[in-house]
Amino acid sequence: MRHTRLHCEDSLAEDAPLRLEADVAHYLGNVLRLRQGHCVYVFNAKDGEFVACIEHLGKKHAELRLGRRLREAVMPKLDIELCLGLSRGDRMTWAIQKSVELGVSRITPFLSARGEKKPPTDRSASRLGHWRRVSVSAVEQSGGFRIPDFSEPKPLDEILSRPPEPDRERLLFDPAGAQSLPEALPGNRLRIVTGPEGGFAEPERKLAARCGYGVVRLGPRVLRTETAPLAVLAIVQHRYGDMT
Repeated sequence: MRHTRLHCEDSLAEDAPLRLEADVAHYLGNVLRLRQGHCVYVFNAKDGEFVACIEHLGKKHAELRLGRRLREAVMPKLDIELCLGLSRGDRMTWAIQKSVELGVSRITPFLSARGEKKPPTDRSASRLGHWRRVSVSAVEQSGGFRIPDFSEPKPLDEILSRPPEPDRERLLFDPAGAQSLPEALPGNRLRIVTGPEGGFAEPERKLAARCGYGVVRLGPRVLRTETAPLAVLAIVQHRYGDMT
């Protein structure tokens, strides 16, 4: 039987009380139709996952009692930063949701020559809040523990020109790439850059190569902007990570 998982940033410990705010109380009572005595799983990346029983469910808050710890927090084998071309509508949300399910630790949207060139200036905070809510839900569903970090969209050339980090392999995926995936990584840290809706411009590919990125071609298919990161993540998790 599949249990409801709730991410909670508060400290968690066995036999401790837990108070959850109105939005979670509404979700438990009105969406899931749970009542006093029902149990859920509560987790975070520091304390692990606990069973928790509902003691009170009101309109303004819910009170739970934590039981035994079910699992220690388990982090993905790979520390993956996904640099994702900013796209319109549901495509960005869908790509973020599925990428989080596949274990990314950070998502950095970018602006590029053939994609979005300017970030919308009127809804920056609401957009980041929406992406985080999508990420929390994806971690809850997939059984993970870590909620990825996000940054505001940045120009691609700024991302590519960052100084290299120790033990972080940097790969840009493009149908025009001449390289294959490396046989092994120098460590467990990886930065993946996947294309915007219009693909990478030639100067962007050249800049990536000059900055030390491997420009990698996966095969003959040209994948949509929301499909490419999922294909790439599944492959690298299978080759180097925990999908073995």
